[in-house]
Amino acid sequence: MFRILAACLVIVVVLGGLELALRLAGTGWPTAFLLRTEVGGKAVWIENPRFTWRFLTPELARSPQPLVVPVAKDPNTLRVVVLGESAAMGDPEPSVGYPRVLQALLEARLPSRRVEVVNTAVTAINSHAIREIARDCESLGADVWIVYMGNNEVMGPFGPGTVFGGKSPNPAVLRAGLWFKTTRTGQWLDVLARRAHLGPPVPNQWGGLEMFLQQQIAADDRRMGDTYSYFQRNLDAILASGRRAGARVVVSTVAVNLRDNAPFASTHASTMKPADLGKWEHLELAGRRASEAGNPREAIIAWAKASELDGGHAELAWRLGRALLSQGNTNAAAKILGIARDADTLRFRADSRINEILRETARNRTNEAIWLVDGERTFALNSRDGIPGDEFFWDHVHFRMPGAYLLAVATGSALMDALPESAKTGARPEWITLNDVASRLAVTQWGDHRVVENVRSRMRRPPFNTQLNAADRDQRLQRESASLAPGLSPTAFNAQANALRKAIERAPDDWVFHDQFGKLSESFGDAEGAVREWRRVIELVPHHVMARLQIGHMLATKDATAADAVPYLMEVLALRPETAEALASLGQSYARQKRFPEAYPRFAEAARLRSDLLETEVQWGIALEADKQTNEAGRHLNQALTISSNSALARVHLARMSASAGDTNAALAHYREVLRIAPAYREARQFLEDNNSPSAPVP
Repeated sequence: MFRILAACLVIVVVLGGLELALRLAGTGWPTAFLLRTEVGGKAVWIENPRFTWRFLTPELARSPQPLVVPVAKDPNTLRVVVLGESAAMGDPEPSVGYPRVLQALLEARLPSRRVEVVNTAVTAINSHAIREIARDCESLGADVWIVYMGNNEVMGPFGPGTVFGGKSPNPAVLRAGLWFKTTRTGQWLDVLARRAHLGPPVPNQWGGLEMFLQQQIAADDRRMGDTYSYFQRNLDAILASGRRAGARVVVSTVAVNLRDNAPFASTHASTMKPADLGKWEHLELAGRRASEAGNPREAIIAWAKASELDGGHAELAWRLGRALLSQGNTNAAAKILGIARDADTLRFRADSRINEILRETARNRTNEAIWLVDGERTFALNSRDGIPGDEFFWDHVHFRMPGAYLLAVATGSALMDALPESAKTGARPEWITLNDVASRLAVTQWGDHRVVENVRSRMRRPPFNTQLNAADRDQRLQRESASLAPGLSPTAFNAQANALRKAIERAPDDWVFHDQFGKLSESFGDAEGAVREWRRVIELVPHHVMARLQIGHMLATKDATAADAVPYLMEVLALRPETAEALASLGQSYARQKRFPEAYPRFAEAARLRSDLLETEVQWGIALEADKQTNEAGRHLNQALTISSNSALARVHLARMSASAGDTNAALAHYREVLRIAPAYREARQFLEDNNSPSAPVP
């Protein structure tokens, strides 16, 4: 026993010494979700941009939304914490996402109180990480917590479909591993292990849902049982944290797009007999042919028979559900479309079992200060045909504003029930309308157009572009984008700017409005106005990285202001050294100052961090062109076209170099493509006219 104790003591001393040495050397990073600092002489909590490094690795880490929350909570403040994933965070545009909509509703409903909705939700995480966030949020002194999670349980950290590292370890091992990574020793060893390529392979950069294409998990996969068990444990721990914090906790089931989001991937049930596969394929094909011929009833008959052989094939279930819906059989359609969601083998949506766990755990517990909101049922009751679809969702789970409004009203109503009467003094009896919320949040056509184009760009990549209804969805988004185009007209600037000015007048310290005003101003060519607004963002949120990056990027594009960009970009890199976009803009700034030896290493580092960053290759090529290194310039510009063939800037510079080299045909080809991408580009049109060439794109 003495020898054992002595050996343990030696290990503790060695590890303790190593931990102390690493801390003194400045190795490692803080792992808490909230960091304490000062802003304007007052103690505040801010978000930790490296929080997700324990779960996603530094290369894949997603950052929380910027936060500045006073440590000392004013007695007249209603503080609400939102816990969850990307849908709860407000993706694809957090400035008008669920937490912002909820804040607007509560401010209007409780005019005599200050409202703080603290958005702690983060993209790509799941309940394993949310559990840790909840524990850190105990110190916030919030009145209410809102929990909206469940979409990422399979594909997120430690899930059976994850790409972020280990999968579904023993719960005790998982918790111990997460704790060990809070130490500098654990972080140092983790870095060494990744450099040595120990453990499962992990992508070296973020690639969206496309990263998960090979991670299909069937509904009958034995690991799903562990997934549900872990979700239950983590949900219990989150609720316990809420109670320790003295908060009232509102738990919502998860609504998803059932009607208009075809499954991402399908597979046959493991129990299907090989002899039945041919029969199934024959019936499935017969149903498709009948549907294409305009005979939905015949299609339903064929697909129903195929379902008897394998009712767990997601794509078949979705086809059958849609056919039933077309014939007005909404009850059967809703059931079958629910099966299609549960059978989808790329499991990016909360399934029926996840929602049942949420219901069973939170039901009838108001005496414990836990309230249940059945978000899934709320969306069904308010949807066309009782089946949620594109009227509420951009994609499979992320809310359009009507969806964010519907969830905010549902959870806000539970929140109002949860508050003591003394906290509701002066409360108004009704919620403001969706239009009123849009007005308070300064929603504009320009902003909506940006969101639509962002979503449309996402939908053109896997796994979205292989869904059964991908072409129809793209056409719908194209029409929606065209309908919002008037908001991009120069004459539309003043009205949209006034909407933001009005919002800022009502909430002068709301950094989100200033940030949106900066983006609007930049988009309409008002560089001075954009810089002014982003400087105000930095005053309000001194650690705000993107405001500095946006200023630096904008200044770096012009020779006259390129030197002014450097301090902002250096500040970005001081806050987040791994920001490839800042390195690319810094390289551009140095290149415009003819400081080429300083520019090239920045481009190289940006490319190392993110090989898919278009701006790096374009600006690297332009710098090399200016430095008379045309061969290398051409290589980088052509590399840019492999990232995006629609880079008009890369093609313009390739055209110029081709023309200078006397290769008129190559120059013409590039300029034709420029006009296809940007029809108003004068330089391209003039070159084609000077060379008596038609301006139509090459067939």
